[in-house]
Amino acid sequence: MALFVVFQTTFFLTLLSLRTYQSEVLAERLPLTPVSLKVSTNSIHQSLHLQWTVHNLPYHQELKMVFQIQISRIETSNVVWVGNYSTTVKWNQVLHWSWESELPLECATHFVRIKSVMDDASFPEPNFWSNWSSWEEVSVQYSLGRDILFVFPKDKLVEEGSNVTICYVSRNIQNNVSCYLEGKQIHGEQLDPHVTAFNLNSVPFIRNRGTNIYCEASQGNVSKGIEGIVLFVSKVLEEPKDFSCETQDFKTLHCTWDPGTDTALGWSKQPSQSYTLFESFSGEKKLCTHKNWCNWQITQDSQEMYNFTLIAENYLRKRSVNILFNLTHRVYLMNPFSVNFENVNATNAIMTWKVHSMRNNFTYLCQIELHGEGKMMQYDVSIKVNGEYFLSELEPATEYMARVRCADASNFWKWSEWSGQNFTTLEAAPSEAPDVWRSVNSEPGNHTVTLFWKPLSKLHANGKILFYNVVVENLDKPSRSELRSIPAPANSTKLILDRCSYQICVTANNSVGASPASIIVISADPENSDVSTCFSGTVPSVWGDFSHGSGYFCPGDSSTYLGSYLKFIQVNATPTNSYH
Repeated sequence: MALFVVFQTTFFLTLLSLRTYQSEVLAERLPLTPVSLKVSTNSIHQSLHLQWTVHNLPYHQELKMVFQIQISRIETSNVVWVGNYSTTVKWNQVLHWSWESELPLECATHFVRIKSVMDDASFPEPNFWSNWSSWEEVSVQYSLGRDILFVFPKDKLVEEGSNVTICYVSRNIQNNVSCYLEGKQIHGEQLDPHVTAFNLNSVPFIRNRGTNIYCEASQGNVSKGIEGIVLFVSKVLEEPKDFSCETQDFKTLHCTWDPGTDTALGWSKQPSQSYTLFESFSGEKKLCTHKNWCNWQITQDSQEMYNFTLIAENYLRKRSVNILFNLTHRVYLMNPFSVNFENVNATNAIMTWKVHSMRNNFTYLCQIELHGEGKMMQYDVSIKVNGEYFLSELEPATEYMARVRCADASNFWKWSEWSGQNFTTLEAAPSEAPDVWRSVNSEPGNHTVTLFWKPLSKLHANGKILFYNVVVENLDKPSRSELRSIPAPANSTKLILDRCSYQICVTANNSVGASPASIIVISADPENSDVSTCFSGTVPSVWGDFSHGSGYFCPGDSSTYLGSYLKFIQVNATPTNSYH
């Protein structure tokens, strides 16, 4: 029972205290006027800095309030800015707020005042604005030196395309003042007898050392002084383009981007823009030391999803871009290496290469390009460790360039860079007989035969032609034959023959063997001593039809011809046509 009485007493006392407090708050309906307003200036940023307090706030309470600020220029009636500032206010708290002026503070006197209103649920409606505080006057002109002419602002930094206001202050109103931007005169608006302001709209970037502006004071033709400033105009910071991240080893992510225009300015007024990488899943951040790439260490915590924000920043603004990706979908392999060729012969070769080790069960998709003889062939192959590919149907004695690149076969992102090597196939025996023709001059008792041949094309020579074999056989006396070897690149030879019939075989020879033979027959018939033929394969149509005859072939030791094969022709028929 006693405990209940104590509890009841405590409850009523607490309730009484709460009601007393509410009564005090409700009773205090008078608006809370801001006091102790002080205004200071920052000439570098051309800003006014305000600080003030609010008296009579409840002790240890936080209340929401709205402050309306009014700024005038030259005189209090010329209001140039009005705005509200909302914040939570504590008892005995000093509040701060700043305002940046488009007109240099040195160009005019400014006036500031402030009032407030409660915006807190603890105070029932309606609420009333307080009275205005007294005007606070701010003038920087009093602190200027004794020079006759001043130009402001000093060394201001703005973005290209901005609107800028400059002004001059002339001590002597008798002076005539003219102002120039990069040598071109500009015209402004007089604010008072001593001050004129100039509005420069959409200022351009001219040079990274700044834009020159100067004013000259004169009386008549006598100059009284020149004063100038440098306006630093920065290129607009661009949003990074083509932002991308990829890995070559699952240990490091390599992120790249196009930074766009460098916004650095001379005289150390503004350095190049900085870049920062932020990864949201891990909460990690890194300041990049390069303007277009940055490396990010991959932790061994099995994180596969990454959400990167790239932040570009200079003194004037920030820009950012974002990418979200799965690590396994951004694999950009290192180049294949140790490209070699094995078992190279005239028509085939085996190409081998190695790849850098990745994760277990990683499958590589590799692409091979083969370039030679003006043609390009392409092949794809999947491998697990190192690569091997059989190249077939190659041309003999031909230099080829083969190269290979690889990618992730499971989640294709992009190809690696190429790795390649040149190789040359071995020679093969020439595949075609040379084109041969002749010129015959008949003299008493003999023929003078001049043989001509056309060099084989690269396609048919299958290597370097070293010499031509010319075999001359007397058909009337088969046991008599003669072999002549004509070193390349000669393309003719002269023979002195008697009136007998002769068969002449011509082969082209390289280091591997001889070509098929081209055969010319010289008839013993004086009336047809100028008739001959040249062929490789089938008999040319100039021979017409044949009746009966016997076969002849190019004689000689087979080792002399290095594997040439022989062709047969009917030689005792009478030709229907002739040619030279």
